[in-house]
Amino acid sequence: MFNDINEEMRQRNLRGIVVFGDTTLGNPDLTYVVGGNLARGGYYIKRFNHEPLLVTSNLDLGTARKLHRVKRISTFTEWGLEKLTRKHGRANAYPYLLLMILKKEGIQGKVALYGRNDLALGVRLVDQLRKLGVKVTGESSPTVLEAARETKSPAEIDELQRTAGKTAKVVHSVMDVLRNMKRKRGRLHLGNRPATVGAVKKLIARELAMVDLVAPEGTIFAIGASGADPHNAGNPGDPIKHGKLVVFDIFPQAESGYWFDLTRSFVVGRADQKARHLFETVSDAQNASLDFLREGVSGDEAMDRACRVIEQRGYRTVREIFQGKAKGIPSGFTHSLGHGVGLTIGERPYLTFLSKDPLRKSQVVTVEPGVYLPRYGGVRIEDTVVITSRGVSYLAKVEKELELA
Repeated sequence: MFNDINEEMRQRNLRGIVVFGDTTLGNPDLTYVVGGNLARGGYYIKRFNHEPLLVTSNLDLGTARKLHRVKRISTFTEWGLEKLTRKHGRANAYPYLLLMILKKEGIQGKVALYGRNDLALGVRLVDQLRKLGVKVTGESSPTVLEAARETKSPAEIDELQRTAGKTAKVVHSVMDVLRNMKRKRGRLHLGNRPATVGAVKKLIARELAMVDLVAPEGTIFAIGASGADPHNAGNPGDPIKHGKLVVFDIFPQAESGYWFDLTRSFVVGRADQKARHLFETVSDAQNASLDFLREGVSGDEAMDRACRVIEQRGYRTVREIFQGKAKGIPSGFTHSLGHGVGLTIGERPYLTFLSKDPLRKSQVVTVEPGVYLPRYGGVRIEDTVVITSRGVSYLAKVEKELELA
């Protein structure tokens, strides 16, 4: 959590951290430390065991104060950025500005930099700071902020739950429309137009906009053989047909920056026996994992539970790869069980055979087993849950039904 930053700094012997960027958009670390969105970004500077300082633009000063995360806020102008720019040039002003702030804050010793920025500019900034005598250091994962963001605060869980509730509303609405499609001239129709993947995606986009959500990375709506590729977004021209498996994976983002992730697989109409077997297998694998998950268990143990069920039903899993029995598998359960969700759609903790650390209370993870058969289709069922001491808590509940009829 946010309050763990000092402890994470202590463990790494960091005397200071700097989180920066031209904007918080697409910059989860900066969004996290400032407590929300700043259109022009800024510099967040924290000395170990001291109150942080936020330096931002004059334009964002009022917004920064309303976020109520950082108490000490000032502007670039107050720190003399314009004067430094005239003296050193725009490209060199920021390193001198940071040096001035670090000295004023009394930060001596190792300093780490964070924020999603242009790599070339970041490397240049590090080079310049080192030439000025700043002891900039790198980190391996998990970084201070990755570790802090792993466990969610009650306020973060509330925000994730609001995003989840809005997403569930969209999914319910879309599935109701699909369930009530009419057949005209031998084809399913959405209103007066043929029902295609592209038409359904437009419907999803409209429904997301109605609840103030966006889909920066798109939405997966793949039918038939397209669904056998886990991250195939779907071919817009593919028609929606009775009995064909659909993988509907929706992962929108709220204005706050927080994401949600949910997948349902189904057919419109009646499913054949093959689809039923796939669906029951994946559903049972997910239930086995969800029943096992709780504070203290590890991600690899949860992954093992899902693989056991899928293997017992006759499908291959990635266990073969981790055991060195195969370099890849063309079908079956071909990916990990899950990942963390927060200010990004894929973050720590992960539920894979490589995940040995015990899960902690208030971590938020997806649980999404899937089985895929080339040239036929796939089934993936995904829910995002909060880890508790006794099990898991769903952020949103959406029916898991194979047949929309």
